[in-house]
Amino acid sequence: MAKLAGKIRLFFMLGLTVMAILACSNDEISIVELRGVITEGAGLGLDCEYIFQPDAGNYLVPQFLPLNFRVDGTSVFIKGEILDLFADCANGSGNGRLLRIEQISADN
Repeated sequence: MAKLAGKIRLFFMLGLTVMAILACSNDEISIVELRGVITEGAGLGLDCEYIFQPDAGNYLVPQFLPLNFRVDGTSVFIKGEILDLFADCANGSGNGRLLRIEQISADN
């Protein structure tokens, strides 16, 4: 009887572990490649420090922009993820989604 209880407990713990692992799996991450320009938000009347204006589409707000790219008018190439979250400075017309940068380089 004790052996059966031990096996049941082991099976139960294994089942809980598998469920926890499956429940914690991440959603699919979609990395995009974009070319565009870094622009000071204040120059556009926005309360964002810097925005990224892709060659096509709405402006994005980088979650973190390296210091050496914080220059108004810098052309860049970015690999990153466009998040389903809007920055505090978003203007409500589809602009201002947050951009998580994976890689950034000057676009020469």
